[in-house]
Amino acid sequence: MELIIDTWNVLHQTGILPPESAGIGVRGLVSLINASRWRGEKITFICDGTPSENSANGPHYQTVFTGPSRSADDEIMDRVSSSSSSRNILVVTSDREIIRSIKADGAQHIGSASFLQTLIDDQQSPKKQPVRRPSGLSTAHAEKWKQEFGIDTEAIEKLENTPLPKVAKPETTLHSKPKKTSSPIKKTKKRRDVTPDEPILPSSLLDEARKLFREYH
Repeated sequence: MELIIDTWNVLHQTGILPPESAGIGVRGLVSLINASRWRGEKITFICDGTPSENSANGPHYQTVFTGPSRSADDEIMDRVSSSSSSRNILVVTSDREIIRSIKADGAQHIGSASFLQTLIDDQQSPKKQPVRRPSGLSTAHAEKWKQEFGIDTEAIEKLENTPLPKVAKPETTLHSKPKKTSSPIKKTKKRRDVTPDEPILPSSLLDEARKLFREYH
């Protein structure tokens, strides 16, 4: 996301910054931003007048002075209207004319007092480890999805600060493996033919039986 800051409008807000931060100028504003949720974003400070020592330039930010014949308001509105990605621009100002113009062009807006308050809140809140964005999702695409689903910075912070519910681990019972039982093998007794050494009937009786058999045949 790109931030365009109506610099003097922000710095002239009263009752927001603590006494020790009063009159911080552009460089002091940069220091607050670098310790806030906006660190690492592309930022342009738009200032009325000609260049002075009260400016700052770095890898992610620059100071633009509009000169004696052009106002910062016009510069901000022109930059937004001529941008091909105005939806990815966040304008920091409390000027009503600027707000109407940039919103008509699709840009986002935050008031100067609210912006300063976020800087103070971020400075006073415990430091959090930065959340890594997946490498396949660019800043432009992330902002597009945020707008598509109506997700703002406040909603994201609430999600980050909401603890995950504790889920009880399911109880597991150990089941012993059933022992393999082999079906009993029925043993069959082998029948043996036994030949007796002695005849089953007495020999005398056998002789009588033979005689009777011969008489009747």
